[in-house]
Amino acid sequence: MKSYILTGPYKLQKENKEIPEPEENEVLIKISNVGICGSDIHLYNGTYNGPNNYPILFGHEWSGIVVKTGKSVKKVSTGDKVTGDCSKYCGKCDNCKEDRNLCKYIEKFGITTDGASAEYIIRDEKYIYKAPQDIDLSLLALTEPISVARHLLEKILRQTGNFTDKRILIYGGGAIGQAALILMKREYGCREVYLQDLILYRMQLAERLGALKPDEKELSWDCDNSYYNMYNKTPFDIVIETTGVGKVFSSAFNLLRPGGVLGCVGMIGKVEIEQKLIVTKALSIIGSIGGTEEFEKTISFINENQEAVSCLISHKYAARDVQKAFETAVDPKSALKVSIIF
Repeated sequence: MKSYILTGPYKLQKENKEIPEPEENEVLIKISNVGICGSDIHLYNGTYNGPNNYPILFGHEWSGIVVKTGKSVKKVSTGDKVTGDCSKYCGKCDNCKEDRNLCKYIEKFGITTDGASAEYIIRDEKYIYKAPQDIDLSLLALTEPISVARHLLEKILRQTGNFTDKRILIYGGGAIGQAALILMKREYGCREVYLQDLILYRMQLAERLGALKPDEKELSWDCDNSYYNMYNKTPFDIVIETTGVGKVFSSAFNLLRPGGVLGCVGMIGKVEIEQKLIVTKALSIIGSIGGTEEFEKTISFINENQEAVSCLISHKYAARDVQKAFETAVDPKSALKVSIIF
């Protein structure tokens, strides 16, 4: 089988390997699609600022078809369409009881341990999710990024109680931001959700998906931080930060109303913030990583909203053109989600 290995920054290598055999609780999967994520781009560029390893099979967003199962596998059968977790968790530690994405012994497929950039992969059945047979496999590969957005939204929802009467700003129109928008409009019933991005086609897509365009004057926040202004002129109940840009993150504190929530999935090394705003407005900051625990609901959502979800894929490349796929994906001005077809 052909496999595509990221051996270091800007270095992709094709290798031929034997097709592996599944053990007792394992599943052999023929890969259909692998999506290139922001994490993959940072690994490709050598700029990923979390734990990572080279050489590695990249790709934690994938779909495929089961071709063989170990003798004790019960969740799936040969011919099933499937996708799988990004997080490799133990399922037994105290952290897993709270959130399996925070397992004490966590590994990340495609980042710290081998991902899905091969014609066939092996996975333990506990990391596998079965999908309806009529689902588009290219869309099924979007389960992980949409689940990442959903996991953050669910954490915010536990804090706020609902989204329907909230004024919400999504910072960033990449795949996670647009996924959050689609979920907000089509599942969570949010009536007033705005999205801001500097790239025109992302803004145009967001408007087609139901986002409102924020007022530039609101985002600039040229008021002084008096109690009156903080309590009466701030425009948003919730800000969702997906960009990983320090200035964008710090600006959110000015825009949030008293009791507001800042939800974060963007990863920033260091940033300077006006900390007193957290106290004076009693703000909540919620971080989220991974999408494990959301996959079943997300697969159903994708199957019911295939037309909207398909808007997230901007390019498709055959696996033999993986280098070109990455070269396209690294340019946010032209690419949203690049899907590699095996």
